[in-house]
Amino acid sequence: MTNPTPEKSFSAFLPVTLIALGSIMLLSWNLVIVISQHSNGLRISAQQEVQLEQAAQAEMKLKQMMTELVDLSKDDTDAATIVKRYGIVFNTPAGKGPVQEAKPAAKEPADK
Repeated sequence: MTNPTPEKSFSAFLPVTLIALGSIMLLSWNLVIVISQHSNGLRISAQQEVQLEQAAQAEMKLKQMMTELVDLSKDDTDAATIVKRYGIVFNTPAGKGPVQEAKPAAKEPADK
């Protein structure tokens, strides 16, 4: 008598199951990446808002300093020299008087 050898048969659902699991893993990984990018974008946006606020404050302080320098130049010769050398002028807002045009500072020849 011959012994019948049992045939090993694979389920037809095994490849489908493996493909489905692989797809689930791939989509999950993509979701993790998208969430990470979104949180990074929010963090960068918050940093940019802080930097914008700091830039506005620095601009305001610089404008105040230049205004004080121009006001001081009316009485102080050193301040007047700085204002003249760098051509610092302020334009008056529209409707509040004549406008002074900013002139580029004349470059002094370098001493050799």
